[in-house]
Amino acid sequence: MTKIAGPGTTRRNFMRMAAIAAGGLSAPSLIASRGLAAEPERIRMGMVTPLEGECAQWGIPITRAGQIWADEHNAQGGILCGDGERHMIDYMAYTNGCFFPNEEMSAFRNAILQDGCKYMFQTYTPASRKAIARLATQNGVLTNSYGGGFMSADFPYLMGGITGSPTAFLGLVSHVLERHPEIKRVALMFTDNSFGLAGRAYTDAGCAPFVAQGKVEIVYNELFDPNTTDYFPLLGAVMKTRPDAIFYSDLPPGKQAILLETAQSLKFDGVWMSHSWDLPQIAQRVDLAALDGRVYGGFGVDAMEPTFSAKAHGMYKSYVEKHGAGEWIGFAGLTYSAMATLDAAFAQSPSASPQDVMETLYGMGQIDHPIYGKSAWSGADIFGVNHHLLTPTPKYVIQDGGLALSGVVDDHDWWNQHKDAALPVLKNYQMTEV
Repeated sequence: MTKIAGPGTTRRNFMRMAAIAAGGLSAPSLIASRGLAAEPERIRMGMVTPLEGECAQWGIPITRAGQIWADEHNAQGGILCGDGERHMIDYMAYTNGCFFPNEEMSAFRNAILQDGCKYMFQTYTPASRKAIARLATQNGVLTNSYGGGFMSADFPYLMGGITGSPTAFLGLVSHVLERHPEIKRVALMFTDNSFGLAGRAYTDAGCAPFVAQGKVEIVYNELFDPNTTDYFPLLGAVMKTRPDAIFYSDLPPGKQAILLETAQSLKFDGVWMSHSWDLPQIAQRVDLAALDGRVYGGFGVDAMEPTFSAKAHGMYKSYVEKHGAGEWIGFAGLTYSAMATLDAAFAQSPSASPQDVMETLYGMGQIDHPIYGKSAWSGADIFGVNHHLLTPTPKYVIQDGGLALSGVVDDHDWWNQHKDAALPVLKNYQMTEV
C-alpha cells in the first residue's frame, strides 16, 4: 500500500499529491486478506521527503526507491523476520515541503498518530531529525536515514542506516586530495540551510588532517542562498581566490547543472567535489567530456554504476525500466541501500516490533551489509551514542561520459585514524552531541 500525504488536507494539496501519484510515484495498493487470525502482523513504513517544488527533484526518486525496496520484499510474501514469518510492508509517502522542520513534524504526526506507522525513513538534515526525535522516541517508532545528521542518547529510536551524508564528506575529501596531490588551494561553498551547514562542517573536518600537514589551504569558506539562480556573482567571488578545487553542497539536480555550466563559462578547470552528481540532468547543459576526471562524488552507492554492487545495480535497472534513465538520481540508490540495513535486523529479530528490531540491530557488532559488505558501528565520539552504521563508501568520478568507480573508503577506519584532527572541527561547528 502506498499513501501520499502532507501537512494539509486542502483540495489543492490533495490534487497536487494525486498528480504526483498519477505521474508514476505510487505503486498499486496491496490488498490485505481479511479474517485470517494467523496472518503475520503487517509492517507500516512511512517515508518523509519533499514531494513538491524544486526539492521534489530529490524527493520523488527517493520515494520511488523506497517503493522498490518494499515491493521486492512483498513479492516474496513480505520481509523475513526472526520469528520465522514474512511480514508484508505497507509503504506510505509524506511530504515535508523542502526538508522544513515544521513540515517534517506535521508529516511524522500524520504518519505515526493517524496512520499508525511504526517505522519511518527521513532525511539526514539535522534540523529535520531534531524536530521529530522526541515524537519518534515517545511512540517507539524506529526512524532510519541515509546518513547521520543528528542522533542522541536521549532518542534511541533515531538511527543512521549507512555512512551517508554528511559523514561521507570526511572520506570523500581524503579520496579527492589523495588522487590529486596538485590541489593546494580549496574553496568551500555550501548552501545556507541545515543540510548545507552540516556538509560544510564535515568537509572542513575532512580537510583538517591535510591542513595540519600543510598540504592544503582553505582559501574560501562561505555559505550561499539555496534559492540562488544566477551563479555568476557567487562563482566570480570564489574564482578570485584562485582555487584548485571547489568542494560544495547541495543543490537539486537541475541547479547542479546550471552551477557547472556557469563554472565552465568562467573557465574553471579545477576539481569539483560534492556528495553526489546527477548525470542525466547535468548532461542536458554540460558536455560531460569537459568534466572528465575532475568531478567527484560519493556519499553511498550510486546504483547506476554497475561494478560496486550487483544488488544495487539490479535496483537501478528496475528503476529505469519503470521510470526511465532520465529520472535517476544518486539519492535513489542511497535510499534503497539504507533501507536494506533493516533486512539483517529483521531476519534476526524475535518479532517485527520496532523495539525488538532496534535492539537486535544495535546488538549486532559487525554487519555484513547486503550492498556495502562488512560494516561497523561508529562509536559515540560525535553523537554520544553508537547508533550510526559506518558502511564502506564508494567514491565516483565522471569518466568517459559516465560515472566510474574511483575507489572505496572504509569510513570506520578513516574516523579512527583521523578523529583527533576532525573532531575539534565538528565541535567548533556545533555538530556534536557530546
